[in-house]
Amino acid sequence: MGDGESSPPAASNGFDAFVAVAGLLPGAWAILVLVDDPQRFSVAALLGIVVVAVMARFPWPMSREGGIEIGFESCVLIFLACVVDPYLSLAVWTIGSLAAQLLSSKRLRAKAFNSGLTTLCGAVAVGVLWSGQRAPDNSPRELLLVGLACAAYFGADWVISAVSVALEDGTSIRTELTQPGVLGGLVVFVAIDSLGYLAALVFRNQPLWVMLLLAAPLATILFAARARSRGEEHARRLHVLFAAAQRAQTVHDRAAALAMVRDAARDLLRDRRVALREQPPGAGEIGAVVVPGERGLWVTAPARVGARSTVGTDGRALQALVAVAEDTFSRLRLVDELSHLARFDALTGLANRTRLLERVEQALAADGATGGRLAVLFCDLDGFKQVNDRFGHAAGDVLLQEVGRRIVSCVRDGDTVARLGGDEFAIVLEDVEFASVQATGERILAALRPAIVVVSHPVAVTTSIGVAHGEPGASAEALLRNADMAMYHAKSQGKDRQEIYHVSLLDDRLHRIELVDRLRRAIAAGEFEVHYQPVVAILSGEVLGLEALVRWRCDGQLIAPDVFIPVAEETGLIVALGELVLDLVADDAPAIRAAAGRSITVAVNATARQLRSPSFAGVVRRTRAAMRDLNLVIEVTEHDFVGDGGQALATMEELAAEDVRFAIDDFGVGFSSIGYLQRLPVRILKIDRSFVTSVDSDSRACDLLHSMVLMGSGLGLDVVVEGIERESQLAHVTEHCEAGLAQGFLFARPEPLARTLATLADEAPRPSVRVLSSVADRPLAPAG
Repeated sequence: MGDGESSPPAASNGFDAFVAVAGLLPGAWAILVLVDDPQRFSVAALLGIVVVAVMARFPWPMSREGGIEIGFESCVLIFLACVVDPYLSLAVWTIGSLAAQLLSSKRLRAKAFNSGLTTLCGAVAVGVLWSGQRAPDNSPRELLLVGLACAAYFGADWVISAVSVALEDGTSIRTELTQPGVLGGLVVFVAIDSLGYLAALVFRNQPLWVMLLLAAPLATILFAARARSRGEEHARRLHVLFAAAQRAQTVHDRAAALAMVRDAARDLLRDRRVALREQPPGAGEIGAVVVPGERGLWVTAPARVGARSTVGTDGRALQALVAVAEDTFSRLRLVDELSHLARFDALTGLANRTRLLERVEQALAADGATGGRLAVLFCDLDGFKQVNDRFGHAAGDVLLQEVGRRIVSCVRDGDTVARLGGDEFAIVLEDVEFASVQATGERILAALRPAIVVVSHPVAVTTSIGVAHGEPGASAEALLRNADMAMYHAKSQGKDRQEIYHVSLLDDRLHRIELVDRLRRAIAAGEFEVHYQPVVAILSGEVLGLEALVRWRCDGQLIAPDVFIPVAEETGLIVALGELVLDLVADDAPAIRAAAGRSITVAVNATARQLRSPSFAGVVRRTRAAMRDLNLVIEVTEHDFVGDGGQALATMEELAAEDVRFAIDDFGVGFSSIGYLQRLPVRILKIDRSFVTSVDSDSRACDLLHSMVLMGSGLGLDVVVEGIERESQLAHVTEHCEAGLAQGFLFARPEPLARTLATLADEAPRPSVRVLSSVADRPLAPAG
């Protein structure tokens, strides 16, 4: 009989114990009789014990689940019962059966039951064969009794085993008794056991060596039975593995996958003692690692040898099952990784936008139920682009990781910090009061002010924070959008601060969206014009150049540049707008040349974004060609080009080689790096108006301006002082600062083309004085 569950029902235990005791009683009685008359025991009897123990290793499985096995060693019992007395035959049978069970790898309970069962069935067979008067040797009646004895043995074994399995597995006795192949098994069993009677006939009538001829067919039958049972078991296990592979495709979580492995392993080995555990298999066990790692999981089972399999085949079966399961665990790991990537930022490990919106939705639902307060903080770094441009994206990633760590250190454990993308972060604060939200924002601002070391350089970045509080009926998207609008308002108020969302910000955002749309349409329609402001020689008053300043005329009204220029830069429309300005200057160039009566410079402002545009150099060349002997100057600010590696600088050098001149506009308010002035192809330095404001009232301001003029001149640059509005400023610049060129409202405001042409035409040509002799030798390239 095969193994059952490790913890069978009480009824099963009781029945198995009864069979063990009831079966061993007749065997023990026969052994006692033999002990009283030891002369009955012989070498042949000893040989019979060995043969019984060996043949017991080749049972015939009868049930689908392998719980019932019928042994062919009973042919030895038939032989003994025919040639010796019933006591000796039963004693030999009992001892041989006990030896076979002791050598098996089955559980003690199974060994005891099987010992009792075989002894009991043997007693039944011997009793049938010796019932009534012993039949004469070699008679038909003896043959009939042998057949009945074999059938009785099979029937007793089958019925008792079926009852035991039914009680153990909780199935019906009828189901176990009506297994397919029972009648075929009976016929095969009777036929093989009849070999024992055949051996008895040979023993009685032929020399003993003739019995050796029976060994060949008997061994063939035994090995054929073993091959057939194991072939069937192999096919069954393949079916179990295929079913497990199919089931594995439908598993969606780790717990279900482990349960699938456990159940499939139990079906594979037909052993309910199969378990999943962290410890590897011990002595007397087999196993395979299911989930490798420091805390790996093993599927383990008792090591056993049966009619259908061996320890080796059981181990290989578990390995095959684990190989099937590995695909499932790999798929689940991939799903987990993809799920994590779908909800978390790969760079910082923080939540991403999707996860953040989920948390906000959950918090909003909880907020309505508990009455707690919810707030979303939207953070956008100030100056991050310059870090990327100067040090590269790898350095920018390092900075973003440190920013994420600092923000996390400012919030509570239960709060959610997310990176939305780029340099944007967001924080969800749940169940907080207004003052706590403000305090959290201030902590974040303070945490980000200290410099962050990037590629051995300290980099200072700040953040602008927008705060939006949860409201009844609000959605996660709306709350995040409101915080975003408040963040933009914080940037417009000077950055490095936090602002709270209010309804009026929505009106501002809608106005900005409308402005962007109108600006895009205005560029396409050419609704712009250029005004020009002169650059003059201070001592002579001669106009040496013009700065072209774009103006937007919308519905007959001029819109201030500080309204639309920042929007154009933020949206990228500055590229198209800059090309339009260059085209307008090219159109105005012939009239300017005719009015001036000589070669002067015309300066056009440009940004680093324009310099990086693939079409910019071509547009500049086209404008330069249209201007003929007028000199084109491109003005850039320090803030635009410092730290911009690569394309912008390459474009500047390429155009400078073609006699397009570059000027640094608003010098002094940006990075003010002399190293950059030496490296860049710049010919003109325009000092910002902020250094002129108090030059007539502050000696230190005058000294500073003087130093900047001397520095520019020492580098071989033309220096233009911007923002002169008062005579007293002009006097100080002329007398104390040694400046030769100036620009400002004192000389002229930016004017439309017609007035500029009139100014140029009315101006009487004046010879350059000594201080401007160097400028007269090389046309000026101004800007403002």
